[in-house]
Amino acid sequence: MKKTSIIALVLVLAMVFAGCTSNELKLYNAVNKMQDVTSMESDISFSFTMTGEGFSEEEQKNLQQVTSMMNPLEINMHQKMVQNKEKTSARGAVDTNLSFSGMAMDMEVWVDTDMSGDKPKLIEIIKMPPLIMNSMYPEDNTKEYLVYDFYKMMGETQEQINVNEVFKFSKEMQSQIAKFIKDSQEKFNPGFEVAKYKEKRTVDGKELSIYEVKLDDAAFKNLVRYTVNYAIDSKDTIEFIEQYINLVSKIVDTNAKQEPQLNQEKVNLELDELKKELPSLKEKFNTFMDTFKDVKIIGDKGIVLEYGINSDGYIAHEAGSIPLEVNIKAIGKAMGEEEPASSGILKLDMSFSTKVYNINAPMQIDMPVVNESNSIDITDIMNKSMNTNTEVNMSTDMN
Repeated sequence: MKKTSIIALVLVLAMVFAGCTSNELKLYNAVNKMQDVTSMESDISFSFTMTGEGFSEEEQKNLQQVTSMMNPLEINMHQKMVQNKEKTSARGAVDTNLSFSGMAMDMEVWVDTDMSGDKPKLIEIIKMPPLIMNSMYPEDNTKEYLVYDFYKMMGETQEQINVNEVFKFSKEMQSQIAKFIKDSQEKFNPGFEVAKYKEKRTVDGKELSIYEVKLDDAAFKNLVRYTVNYAIDSKDTIEFIEQYINLVSKIVDTNAKQEPQLNQEKVNLELDELKKELPSLKEKFNTFMDTFKDVKIIGDKGIVLEYGINSDGYIAHEAGSIPLEVNIKAIGKAMGEEEPASSGILKLDMSFSTKVYNINAPMQIDMPVVNESNSIDITDIMNKSMNTNTEVNMSTDMN
């Protein structure tokens, strides 16, 4: 389970390598410090609405049917996480409430991972809404949980996949990504300050230093263009890709098929091919950005992301809004259509807020007790589906 919410990932995407100014560096350090949290709780609220304007009468009618079913879509989550300092063992729990069009659905998820032993463990238990569970397993409506055991699921393919390496890959990639961002941080400069210090504010009884990331349509596109071009031109990116491919190659068990030296030669050939393609990829990307330069995708209010850092240097508060626009006529013209199929504009408004607390506090997460009478193993569902498909195919072939 991730230690920070998905909103922290939005921050990373928005400010990318952060560190061009002192404000961005402070926010980057806070994000980075969250990676060392050993326990925490968080409350996350997310809302989504969709509207449209400028459509024909028939299109507007169809759109209204869709929006009436989903608006407003709201998701509320309570999350707990605890892990050891070595990051080899962790447990997490998320209680989720999803509501739309006056309906509500609850779901709970527990995750238990342990990569410290000879046999790595990754087990996920999901308590789905009864309606969904009954549709998945109609022959027995007493089932409450779905069980996902990664090691068991990979059991049938362990001859081709080195499962232990999969877990090592996950751990090593986290450190490689952190190193990649850190190495690039001082060099990255989009030409404007992405994160700004806003004020001191009391949030949920705690005084926080509030930082803001604000991007209008033009600034967002400039940041995306600069980021991609920087990544393509940077030697750090090539080194990161090489490390990534080398780690991926270790996952595949090739002992019975070819010598490690031959496998490494194949990896090197793929890397050489990628390096040759990068200039072409860069040119195509910039052409794409030029084509859509005047096509608005961010609403008038712009992307606004707010982060509150507590006295210990951790992010304890996140909030913001992301307005997106899909101008079908403008997109059609940019793509060379003389008469776009529609002239409507689809507007998607997303907003969120996150409260993080009990950081590094003593915490225990108990996994639910599952057995054959109250749970379904996802592996059994997959095997059942494969057997059904096989029977259908055999019946079709015979006919």
